Amino acid sequence: MLTPIERERLCHIVETACEVWRPAQFFLWAQGALQGLIAHEILVCAHGDLSRRSLAFFRCSSVPIPEVQVTDLEDLDAGLALQAFRAWAGQGEGPLLLAPGVAPVEPGLRPLEAAVKRWQWNNLVVHGTPGVAGQGATYFMFGRVAGPVNGRLGRLVELILPQLHLAFLRIMTAEAAEASLSHRADTPLTAREVQILRWVRDGKSNADVAVILDISPLTVKNHMQKILRKLNVQNRAQAVARAIARRLIDSEHTRGA
Repeated sequence: MLTPIERERLCHIVETACEVWRPAQFFLWAQGALQGLIAHEILVCAHGDLSRRSLAFFRCSSVPIPEVQVTDLEDLDAGLALQAFRAWAGQGEGPLLLAPGVAPVEPGLRPLEAAVKRWQWNNLVVHGTPGVAGQGATYFMFGRVAGPVNGRLGRLVELILPQLHLAFLRIMTAEAAEASLSHRADTPLTAREVQILRWVRDGKSNADVAVILDISPLTVKNHMQKILRKLNVQNRAQAVARAIARRLIDSEHTRGA
């Protein structure tokens, strides 16, 4: 049974999830409403076909993940995410809970446990939705979750899974639509520059973008300088306006179409 405050927070998650249409909104939702029920530092989302090792990742964490860990995390041969999602599928697609040093693990999960220890993630919680009728599955991996990693936490993850799944699919659809627009516009911007410009459109500072993308603020600044030169504008606001006019990025007010 949920406590009254847990029920209130779950309702808040459901209500606010309906407003998530863009990556920036997903980030704010995950770091706001979602934290009220499941406090965590790391959230990794993925969508695709696990059997074909074809996954698209979206990281949504309150702490930066070192680049070397990102490379290992998203390695589709033997990375942490691949191991975690396979372990989740192998145990029946129920919430996978891993707390190294607190609870014993099955022999098959020991390599995953070792990776969690090596990265100092403290714990790992994995859940997702299987693909249906050719549609890709969605996967969610929480790290450094506060509080006990037990069956009650697993139940909370089950309750928020539908909202995670739908919100994530909406932002993936919006990203795909914007990528298509950018391609048709024969953009002079690189994929990373377009990505940064979308976050700028959504009101993010260079420091914010650096945290979201796990890169340094100086790297973001360098990208922004290149964007300004390529678009022949003087400031960030002009860059966003020109990019929207040239259909390099979508308008802030267009919702996932």
